[in-house]
This record gives sequence, C-alpha cells and structure tokens, in this order.
Amino acid sequence: MFRFWYRFVLDNNSMIARGAADLAYRRIKPHLSDYMGKVFEEICKQYLWKQLLAGKSPIEFSSLGRWWGNDPIQKSQAEIDIMGQQDKDTALFAACKWTNEKVDFRVLETLIRRSRLFSYMNVHFYLFSKSGFTKDCMDKADALGNTTLVSYENIINSD
Repeated sequence: MFRFWYRFVLDNNSMIARGAADLAYRRIKPHLSDYMGKVFEEICKQYLWKQLLAGKSPIEFSSLGRWWGNDPIQKSQAEIDIMGQQDKDTALFAACKWTNEKVDFRVLETLIRRSRLFSYMNVHFYLFSKSGFTKDCMDKADALGNTTLVSYENIINSD
C-alpha cells in the first residue's frame, strides 16, 4: 500500500482530491504493468515461503533473493528473478512474468541457461505467470520433471 501511495497517489494527490480521478488514472495506467512486475515478484516469493513452511517445496531453501551478474557465455548482464539455495549442491530458480501473454518455453530455456552459471547438481525451476503458459511450455516443463508452473490464479487460490 505504501509503495503504491508513494509511487502513484502522492504525485497525483491534488488531481484526485479535486475529483479528477479519471485523469489521474490515465496518467498512472501506462506505468501499472511495470510497477506490478516488482509486486508480482514479491507475491511469488511469499508463495514459495508458504510452500516451504507447508512442507510442499521440492527445495528446502534458507533464503530467497534476486540475482544479477555477468553471463560470460552470452557476454551480457543476466538476472534471475528469484533464487534460493538449500545447500552447495541444491537450489531453486524462478522467473516471474507479469504480462498479458502466456509464458512460452523460451522463458524456461532462458532460466535453465542462467541456472547453469552456477554449479548446483540438483535444481528445481519455477515459472510464475499472470496469464498462464503455452502448451509448448507446459510440455517442456513436464518433460524436464523438475519444473513447477504457477499461474497467478493458482497463487491467489492456494491454501
């Protein structure tokens, strides 16, 4: 709530107070998707913690965080939305996508490629999506066997 207030409401407070909420919304709307991307990542972390505490996580991580650094193979900067380590051999990697399109298999392939920047022998992948997944992505996840696909709808309906 505070993050939203300081990001959007404070700058548009005069407009809102004078009854021009529609005008304020038109100014805010183009930035909502980007804003929600970071919020969605936090929601995904909370989901993973909830799974861990319920004994439903395939990786018993001790912390979760974002990683970014150099990818020497691609010769570029790379980032991983969420990463959690259980021990020196075991970790989870997650990508969080707040888009109106279904997440396709390329997102999973990118996550797998970036996970190889580390030397974990046992990994589990999570893909989180606002809008679901393509059939190709679901098929690839099934074939891998170490991948969990989670849609936003499943997050908000989880116990």
